[in-house]
Amino acid sequence: MSEPLAARYLSIGTTTLRERGPKAKRHGVRVLYDRRDLDRWADSLDDQPLELIDEQAEAAEVERRFLERRKRG
Repeated sequence: MSEPLAARYLSIGTTTLRERGPKAKRHGVRVLYDRRDLDRWADSLDDQPLELIDEQAEAAEVERRFLERRKRG
């Protein structure tokens, strides 16, 4: 799945996915994630809380997406 879809699947921002998530696969210029890799990565977290910086980055990403959708009308 695409990076934005993978981030939504995990309920995290794309930056967090890129920096801390499982390794992406490349198909030409496309960056793709395997659902099984995403599930394994999420399962390995074992209820580890996000650090404050990660929470802030994720909140900023959610706000950015909201404002972007709002502009499109």
